[in-house]
Amino acid sequence: LRLSASELEFNPEFFYTTNNQLGDVIPFREASAGQQATALLTVLLNQPGIPLLIDQPEDDIDNRAIDQIIKNIWDAKKKRQLIFTSHNANLVVNGDAELVICCDYKDSTSQTRGVIKEEGAIDKKLIRNEITSVMEGGEKAFKLRKDKYGF
Repeated sequence: LRLSASELEFNPEFFYTTNNQLGDVIPFREASAGQQATALLTVLLNQPGIPLLIDQPEDDIDNRAIDQIIKNIWDAKKKRQLIFTSHNANLVVNGDAELVICCDYKDSTSQTRGVIKEEGAIDKKLIRNEITSVMEGGEKAFKLRKDKYGF
């Protein structure tokens, strides 16, 4: 594997189109962190290729954009393997995770040493319990999603 660098003879300018009714176009560098993260994640999810590892996308993504990101996840799963780390149970459930790995601290005094607490599919009771313990809305929200998505 070889890496090469090339200087560009021009400065590319990227723009972000908002989802509001006006469809405002702003320079990418002036977009908010959430708008930038949403745009970049959309681009990454629309590319075929090797497995894609994404670490906590919810940190910068606006909740209003989550639904669109989830649709992009569904489409992307047809083209490549996706691996997410997330504290957002909505991404796990609505993104239709095929394997959920729940982690915990090895002991209560350490936040640097983790262990796998549970792993499996969403239909596994212990996994559902872990998801509902962190999901906004808890068990009721999980049941609504279960009814909506049929798992």
